Amino acid sequence: MAASQASDYYDDYWRSEGWETRPARKLLELFERYVSSVDRCVDVGCGDGGTSGVWLREHSAGYVGVDVSEAAVEMARDRGLDARCIEDAAALPFDNSSFDVAVCVEVLEHLFQPQLAVREIHRVLRPDGRLILTVPNVAHWRIRLDGLLGRWNPRGDHLSAAEPWRDAHVRFFTIRSLTSLIEGCGFKVVDRGGYVEQGFAYFVPGLRRLAGRSPASLATRWAAEAHPRLLAGNIYVVGELSK
Repeated sequence: MAASQASDYYDDYWRSEGWETRPARKLLELFERYVSSVDRCVDVGCGDGGTSGVWLREHSAGYVGVDVSEAAVEMARDRGLDARCIEDAAALPFDNSSFDVAVCVEVLEHLFQPQLAVREIHRVLRPDGRLILTVPNVAHWRIRLDGLLGRWNPRGDHLSAAEPWRDAHVRFFTIRSLTSLIEGCGFKVVDRGGYVEQGFAYFVPGLRRLAGRSPASLATRWAAEAHPRLLAGNIYVVGELSK
């Protein structure tokens, strides 16, 4: 997909999907653990700013968000965020060692060469900088079950189950492969795991319409964090640079 095509797709994605973005409970825990009030942060693939941008702006020394979608950047700016449009996550418009923390939330699965974006993030982080990274978990039990039944849902948007061939998710990760990617790009992994945001019924055919996007119960969240390879809908890795 050419850069202009990608930009057009994600402009439509943000304008038409009607997302209500907000940080997941586990993502907030990671932010509270790895982001301090003196850190300067870059949000790669910031979207409309609701997932990470607002929290990071309010709890750090500086925030910049970047995204390929002009529509998303406009939405982020409407939230009062410093958001900038870029052509490629593998070519960030910042000097070496510009930031203390980089966040990249639900982005790598959209990139044909995610390793290039991770290496670029490495470049713009200062020594001892941290990367907080999340992606969907391709080994989640529902995806495994769908595979056994001959179905494939890349989970990119509302048409993914019916039309998986047009989905924006082009790369897929397990905790092991995500860890390998980060380590291969020069990061030391200091934390990893998984979480789930929706209740169990959301993933059960026939019950989704009844359950909607009801939040996961305490028991469901605990199970996902205890057994992320199978039960987590999303996985995370936190990487650190060595001096």
